[in-house]
Formats: sequence, C-alpha cells, structure tokens
Amino acid sequence: MQGKRSTVRDVAAGIFVFAALAMPFASMLWDSAARMKVHFRTSEMETPRAFSTETSRSVCTVMAAALSYEDPSTGEYTHVACSE
Repeated sequence: MQGKRSTVRDVAAGIFVFAALAMPFASMLWDSAARMKVHFRTSEMETPRAFSTETSRSVCTVMAAALSYEDPSTGEYTHVACSE
C-alpha cells in the first residue's frame, strides 16, 4: 500500500510543478497585451540591433526576467522592455 501512496504523491507533485511553471504562459482574463521591445548586441556586431513584437503581459515579464543581461567585458547585452 505504501508504494501506491508514494506514486500518487509523486504524480500530484508533478502536476503541481507543471501547473506552476506553465502559469506565466497561460492566457489569463486580466492579462493585457504588451509590446515587447528587445535591444541586443553581440561582440561580432558593429551596431546594436532591435526588434519588437506583441505578446501578453505575463509572457513579456517572464522573457524580460529570463533574457536580460549585460557583459561589460565583451560589450554584449540583451535588454527586454515591456510597454502597453
């Protein structure tokens, strides 16, 4: 009987973790559209580049937190900004 409880507990924990990780990417009723602006530069580029796209506010926030960085030693950077 202990084996079945452990399996059920593991499956429940897996479902909880999956839901928690997927939540920022789920479209919520209160989630508004946002313009995501990305500015980046690599060490091989002479000038910085930029692009923008439209996505949900939650996805833009997650992407900004995950992708924004700057390396002063090489001059490489990626900046992600979210706006309405």
